[in-house]
Amino acid sequence: MASYARKSSRRKPKVSIVVPIYNVEKYLRECVDSILKQSLRDIEVILVDDGSPDGCGKIIDKYARTDTRVVAVHQENSGYSKAVNRGIEMARGEYIGIIESDDWIEDDMYESLYKNARKNKTEVTKGMFYIYRSIPKAGGAQNIVYRNPNGIDLRFAPDGVFAPKDWPRIIGFHASIWSAIYKADFIKKIKIPETAGASYQDFPFMAEVFCRAKRISVVKRPFVHWRNDDNQGNSTSARGEKLLLMAENSKTAISILKKYKKFEIFKEPFFVHVLWTNYEFFNRISWKFKKKYYDELVEIFAEIKDDSEFHFAYFSTYENNSVRYFLEKNGYRKYIFKKFLHEFKQFLIKIATTILPSYKMTRFLKDQNFDIMHQNELLMDEILALRREIEKLKK
Repeated sequence: MASYARKSSRRKPKVSIVVPIYNVEKYLRECVDSILKQSLRDIEVILVDDGSPDGCGKIIDKYARTDTRVVAVHQENSGYSKAVNRGIEMARGEYIGIIESDDWIEDDMYESLYKNARKNKTEVTKGMFYIYRSIPKAGGAQNIVYRNPNGIDLRFAPDGVFAPKDWPRIIGFHASIWSAIYKADFIKKIKIPETAGASYQDFPFMAEVFCRAKRISVVKRPFVHWRNDDNQGNSTSARGEKLLLMAENSKTAISILKKYKKFEIFKEPFFVHVLWTNYEFFNRISWKFKKKYYDELVEIFAEIKDDSEFHFAYFSTYENNSVRYFLEKNGYRKYIFKKFLHEFKQFLIKIATTILPSYKMTRFLKDQNFDIMHQNELLMDEILALRREIEKLKK
């Protein structure tokens, strides 16, 4: 049965922070400690144990006993969305933030966001974030500031206050609902759709936030260390039928845009977001479910198939080629053929690298060269995006 420990009543905290928790004993203390170390001391921390099978429940009870700002909540396993929704319902703060329990944050995150929100009287104040790896990849950094390669970058967001409809690109950036704070009376009217087991459940939530918000601001600094470790056990490692729920989340987000009559405003950046949130899952899902996922994506992209006013403004050449599978006749056959060739090539490479050491070294050098070329392409994309922004400012 669900339970929670509530401390004695006190004045409304400046920020309530909701932390949904499931099977993250390895990371939980680092996450909670980073929240409790915040330079903004007047906070409420709501730790929602979603029936975690490990030691998370005992850990959060200990935090609740030793820090009066912490509320420990226990419920039967119901999924990420229900845990977040429950935490938001319980929150008493002037503003509300959400942090995922395997991430950690900079010490001044909530002070910086809160001051900006108060100054600008915003409903949503968003920060940037790092891609964080506990063990960096060879030649890589532990923290890399997240950059959207489609020229949809928070660095280019308007300074001060703006409405999402005036900078619609924000909906194509990244949902990252955990890199923001929200005015309590605004966010309590919005719920994450409760699709248990779905990945990226914050996608439709993000859509409703940007449909309803009238005042938003961006603090152009990274605060959250968004963990991306191998074998982390989150949606990035999932392969089963539940990956199909990402398509369902995309449909829900589309219905939200239409409900608020914002579909035409947001459609260009929104659909590039739809593509890259689904395409990796589509590639990774088992063959048993792939045709079903394909049919779902055909239905989703039918929204823009015959739209003469859709210009693929934010799609790269690669993304343009990828989306064609869902727009053209016999797209699935074309995809299968390309996938077969790719997997056959990988099989031959595996054989060759096993038998021929010299080929293995040649392949390694080729891969290194490809990585360098890819990084150069991303850099050029950023330079071109910056140039576009400079031209706009000149005008």
